[in-house]
Amino acid sequence: MFVLLLSRWLTTSEIRRTTGAKVYENRVVYRGKVARYVSGGAVSYGGRVFPLQKRWKGGKLYVRADQLAPILLQMGGNWFWDAEGKRFFKGKPTVRFVMGRMGDGERYVITITAKGGKFRTIKGEDSLVVEVKGLYGKFWKIVGDGDFVSYVKVVQFRKRTRFVVHFGAREGGYTVRKRGETLRVVIRKLVPKKSDRITVVIDPGHGGRDAGAIGNGYREKDINLAVALKVAKILRAKGYRVLLTRKDDRYVSLYARARMANRSGAHLFVSIHCNASRDRRASGMETYFLSESRTSEERAVAILENSAIRYDIGYVKPDEPVGAIIGDLLQNLLLEQSYRLALSIHRSALKMALTKDRGVRQAGFYVLKWVMMPSVLVELGFITNRREAKRLASPSYQRRLAKAIAEGIEEYVRQQQGGK
Repeated sequence: MFVLLLSRWLTTSEIRRTTGAKVYENRVVYRGKVARYVSGGAVSYGGRVFPLQKRWKGGKLYVRADQLAPILLQMGGNWFWDAEGKRFFKGKPTVRFVMGRMGDGERYVITITAKGGKFRTIKGEDSLVVEVKGLYGKFWKIVGDGDFVSYVKVVQFRKRTRFVVHFGAREGGYTVRKRGETLRVVIRKLVPKKSDRITVVIDPGHGGRDAGAIGNGYREKDINLAVALKVAKILRAKGYRVLLTRKDDRYVSLYARARMANRSGAHLFVSIHCNASRDRRASGMETYFLSESRTSEERAVAILENSAIRYDIGYVKPDEPVGAIIGDLLQNLLLEQSYRLALSIHRSALKMALTKDRGVRQAGFYVLKWVMMPSVLVELGFITNRREAKRLASPSYQRRLAKAIAEGIEEYVRQQQGGK
């Protein structure tokens, strides 16, 4: 049974005519079974949560068909979405996909089994594409552990399935082996390089399609980059080896930022951001290190900066603890070093009387969770405050901020080398 449809966004009436499923504002009903929306972009069925984006246009409710198909399969419908033909079709699942850590915890294994064993692999810079003859259809995206695998995007076609494996922040290489009807991808844990010179990674937050916070005619990504480039210039002049996670206006995933830092053997990681608030009077600088948020205000900032994760793994419930998705906290020793780095940078800024002191804080920032070195996130100021936004966009003020950050880093390094 085939019905040609022109887009993956379908109206509820198109879905009902094609599959028999009834999609409402708050639930999906199929053959008497009900999947209920738990938020604006996800439904719950059988104890699991599935992404299912919806939108209203012209008085009609539209739903993502490629996300709906796996839910209908879970509900016993055997419906698939052909990404090439842009249509629903009925079929039978024939491909099995399993992934997880091996017993020693230093390796991760992805196993794909399909009748006939016809596989094709394509190596990417930070991903591996595996195409296999047969249908999977079980999930639209599979979230990994963040360490070895960030997520696996599943693309379904009429007679084949494509798995796009996006590697995690500590992937250190992999091997692909085929035996009979099974393909095994074994991913090794990263062993960082060693560097004789002090290496600092400066991370300009957001970029490309992710503008970050926007306020008073300014975009956070632009200010972040301008300050980061100035910090890098100052540190390089002092003899430091400096790496930038981005040098221009491009999108870099949060996993890729962490992976870049880990592979470089860097000693420090500093992420640069601008803050935002509904309170237009809010102003001042905050410096964060990784830990669980203690206050609602700290959690709000973490949610704001972690929102970029939607570009990496698709939909994430805004009220769901990020730590539940992306893994464990770093060791206490690393947290202590990160706290000292945050304190040093923050004190440096206060000495220059740059802005209001909002303190050194702690929160569960995603980009900090996966770097294997002392790491902090600096909120330069509030882009939503008209006066402060104008200052943040000023090249002269940016140079002062960059100098404060660079001197804070240098002071931290002196303390560590002096054993203080």
